[in-house]
Amino acid sequence: MVRRSDIVLGRANAVPTESLPLGNGALGAAVWAAGGFTAQLNRTDTFPSRKSLGHVVIPGLSKMTTAADFTGKLDLYDGMLRQSGGGMTLTAFIRADTQQLVVDVTGADPNATQTAQVKLWSPRTPTARASGAVAALAETWVDNQGAGASGRTFGSLAGITAGGRNVVASAPNNLTGQVAFQPNADGSFRVVVAAPTWTGGDSIATTNAVLNGAATRPASEVRNPHLQWWHDYWQRAGLIKISSQDGTGDYVENLRTIYLYSAAAQSRGVLPGSQAGVADLFTFSQDKRDWYPSGYWFWNLRMQVAANLSAGLPALNDPMFRLYKDNQDAIATWTSQRMPGRQGLCVPETMRFNGNGTYDGGTSNASCDSIIAPTYNSLTVTTGAEIGLWVWEHYRMTDDRAFLTAHYPLIKGAAQFLLSHATTGADGKLHTFSNAHETQWGVTDPTTDIAAMQAFFPVAVKAAQTLGVDSALVGQLNAAIPKLQALPRTDTATQTQLLTPAQDANGTTMIGLSTQPTAARHNSENIGLEAVWPYNLIGDSGPLTAVGRRTYTSRSYVNGNDWSYDALHAARLGLATDMKTALLAAIRQYQVYPSGMASFTAQPAFEPYIEQSGVLAATVPEALATDYDGLLRIAPAWPTDWTGEGTVAIGHKSRVHVQITNGSPTTVAISSGAAQQLNVRSPWPGQSVTVLDGQTRATIVAAQSNATFTIPAQAGRTYLVEKTGATAQPFQQLSGTPATAARRYDRATIGLTKGTGAVALKARANGKYVTAGTGTPLIANATTIGTAQQYVMTDLGGGNVSLRAKANNLLVAADDAGAGPLLAKNQNVGSWETFQLIRNGDGSVSLRAQVNNKLVCADNGGAAPLIANRDAIGPWEQFDLIEGVA
Repeated sequence: MVRRSDIVLGRANAVPTESLPLGNGALGAAVWAAGGFTAQLNRTDTFPSRKSLGHVVIPGLSKMTTAADFTGKLDLYDGMLRQSGGGMTLTAFIRADTQQLVVDVTGADPNATQTAQVKLWSPRTPTARASGAVAALAETWVDNQGAGASGRTFGSLAGITAGGRNVVASAPNNLTGQVAFQPNADGSFRVVVAAPTWTGGDSIATTNAVLNGAATRPASEVRNPHLQWWHDYWQRAGLIKISSQDGTGDYVENLRTIYLYSAAAQSRGVLPGSQAGVADLFTFSQDKRDWYPSGYWFWNLRMQVAANLSAGLPALNDPMFRLYKDNQDAIATWTSQRMPGRQGLCVPETMRFNGNGTYDGGTSNASCDSIIAPTYNSLTVTTGAEIGLWVWEHYRMTDDRAFLTAHYPLIKGAAQFLLSHATTGADGKLHTFSNAHETQWGVTDPTTDIAAMQAFFPVAVKAAQTLGVDSALVGQLNAAIPKLQALPRTDTATQTQLLTPAQDANGTTMIGLSTQPTAARHNSENIGLEAVWPYNLIGDSGPLTAVGRRTYTSRSYVNGNDWSYDALHAARLGLATDMKTALLAAIRQYQVYPSGMASFTAQPAFEPYIEQSGVLAATVPEALATDYDGLLRIAPAWPTDWTGEGTVAIGHKSRVHVQITNGSPTTVAISSGAAQQLNVRSPWPGQSVTVLDGQTRATIVAAQSNATFTIPAQAGRTYLVEKTGATAQPFQQLSGTPATAARRYDRATIGLTKGTGAVALKARANGKYVTAGTGTPLIANATTIGTAQQYVMTDLGGGNVSLRAKANNLLVAADDAGAGPLLAKNQNVGSWETFQLIRNGDGSVSLRAQVNNKLVCADNGGAAPLIANRDAIGPWEQFDLIEGVA
């Protein structure tokens, strides 16, 4: 099943934007084929700037990556990258059991000297050392610049050695550590890099301690603990298999499984491996980081929290919960200093790793800060309540009382803060002056505040009563709950009127952003839908469902960011078609990396983002089965043209196993993890349903046709929910066939095709596809891909290709020896028909005509025909290569 989603390389991933992720949760790498083999090493604890540990480069692997028979695959089940070509093989992995990158190679020339390096770059100032067979690059720095600095020492260490013959380490310069060696007599060798947490000391001694002889140990000793961890992980994961005639279901399944792989590879450190939705452990642009690398946005973590819980993998959220639990004293200090007059904890939405709300070394854009002028998150005051709700959800899912006890102080502090932040108005209701998250600043009664208090206050009461503590706080909360306002309404047509719930009957209302609907907007968040998710106040059936659905269909921002929650909101509202549409729209626009990851800019850029696949991974199980409010719904939002088979984690250590075809469930089984009264909405409304013991087939709930029913479940028992009189179905383990080729949906791909076959070219100059015709020059003028925009690209060797236009089956030529525009006109390949394919670092490609050594240009910003007449690459000379279009 897992290997259905393997990432397959039909050609070497030559540029950083084509890199593939490896990781053990604390140490990660982006791996690509430049220079034979390049891996950028990253850790979760190189604060405040999340500096890289450096690049690992093995030049001798160029023989493999440039071979005509090159193939590669990221094996998700094993957590290993496997490649072969030119008689050589590579197996690379970051060990799950220790802080090592391992690269095993076979098929090398045993008599040829190999080298492997760890390299940094200016202006980094590491110390390079070498001793015997080990070289190391180490650097430390102090977090002491700007507001909010921790004063702590951080650093990076990458130590390298090799398993082979005559291994000699050296430090060629202050930015490089190197080992030179001959492979073993059978042509095998192993490169091992130690990359632990580093705050100073003896870099060689530490490297040797972490290496622990791994370079020369038997392969089984190095690999088996790693493989055991990954295999155990996948055994715990709730997998979902999806198939559809149009291939969209399969593609969505692949992205979810890749997310689960990436989550494990980034989420086992002390603190989260992702900030601002970025997959920081897999970044590939040296030390370039987006946003504010020493801080965390909870908005961009929460979809990952949900996805991990629904997959039955709550431990992946430990770093996130630890971030807030361990910083409670610092948060309390920040609250007292920056939110005067309030009690408890105002958890900063953008919180530095050491627990304060400063932003990028200053306070002008701080979070939880009423002293400064309103800005993006200065008055966003609901983050603590939202995290508190996730604490409770974790407890509801796991029944882990010790966890609830450990994290209850955050629930208490967040409740105390909101109670002290709200004031009672003349109407007897509680009112606040806050941000509607980042979208409206400093407004009255933002929806986020009202929704948070409606959802969180009852949960805080439950948490305190469960633990038998804080009766006074419980009294305050219970007194406040009747004073909470209804969610503000506005009109769907203009979103400028302040309306009331009484006007819902007119069918023209929606949930607004606040009671100031015309206040300026500063971001593109659909704030009204926060009541749907994550605050769980509106679902697919209830008094607010209609207004919730109008809020969705009238939302201001459709697929507005790579973190767009459109699909998740649609699933929660029972809108199956909208859910599918939103998932595919996000993939089409933002999933630009062959690793399955996204770009915030919708173009290859400096870093990969995990938040888009995180929303997808939270949405798919939500559509298949969910019990967020204590009522188990089966297939509440599953598309009718997708077949679904899989497992979703639900409350109280339980799991539900569902098969669905043509929009209707065929199998529903529930594995109960606790003694409970399990409330279920009938999977087949209006039809007779019986519940049987999964082992004995004894009747547990007699035949009935109720809209909902209750299963008196016992821990460790399985229950079958069936149509009355249905034939007993045998148990069968889900299985699948491992991926053998890259997948494609629209312009998005998972993996890389071989580089031959049908392609399209999209000009960066104007965002249009290049069109060919008989007797007319190539020009970038199409908004969609048809036959006239397709070309058969043939690898001519040496980095050169030819392009045969499918419009007329003729080869594209740089006409008149390059003096004329490109034309599809010739039958045979010559110098006019030969182009060097240049893969640029941003993921685009450029073409250089062999006949005149000039770059192909979409002239006049794409308004004029393509012509080979430029010497340097700029936007007019850049194209997106869309592979596998037919």
